[in-house]
Amino acid sequence: MKLLVDEEHFPVSPSLSARIGIEEALLLQHLSYRLEKEGVSKEGSIWYCQTYQDWSKQCFFWNVPKVRRLLRKLENYQIIVSSNKFNRFYTDRTKWYRINYEKLNELLQTEIYNQDELFPEEPNSPEKKKKKSNTDHDMVIANIILYLNEKAKKNFNGSSKTNIRLIKAILNEGYTVEDCYLVIDEQVRNWKNDPQMNKYLRPITLFRPGNFESYLNDALTRQQENDFDFEPVVLDFEEGECY
Repeated sequence: MKLLVDEEHFPVSPSLSARIGIEEALLLQHLSYRLEKEGVSKEGSIWYCQTYQDWSKQCFFWNVPKVRRLLRKLENYQIIVSSNKFNRFYTDRTKWYRINYEKLNELLQTEIYNQDELFPEEPNSPEKKKKKSNTDHDMVIANIILYLNEKAKKNFNGSSKTNIRLIKAILNEGYTVEDCYLVIDEQVRNWKNDPQMNKYLRPITLFRPGNFESYLNDALTRQQENDFDFEPVVLDFEEGECY
């Protein structure tokens, strides 16, 4: 087949895409490529280390929150395994990734695709959402509002239909409760002591779809910067180094 654009392409398996999604299959293929070119052997497996920000630079058509959600989805599917135990510093939360080929082969050999049977632990599948009661969902949202109240010293109503609608829309987009907490922490840090901005520590501002992604990007960037550690310089005087 003649390619439309004459440049390097990543092939995507149709059968795999039908099971986990086109974007997920594309990211998995990209990881396979990186493992082949830049993988590091550890504990009998080949691993690839990368930050969310650098994933987004490599796959520039996805922003950081999108990459984060795709990777988490593949982790929930158990098709990729991630770990930070190989980092030199315990404060470094950068992840290492490898492909679980056993799970991948199991998936591809399944003749009839049934998401409930293949991926019972996936948290954001439509089937799981249907089974989850409205009461439980509203409780999760009420806890997010409670967290905002505690952090920002506010008194927003956790049962407000407007607040519930805003946060439910965010969660339905694939963002997690942890993402909501991260945005709250970031904006409280930025605005709590600013008289002009403190009034914007409210659900309608924080969880407006156009704002939330930007706030989450800022929070993830700051988190990555805080996790970065410089390697201490060790002088070897026997090699002639001096001070």
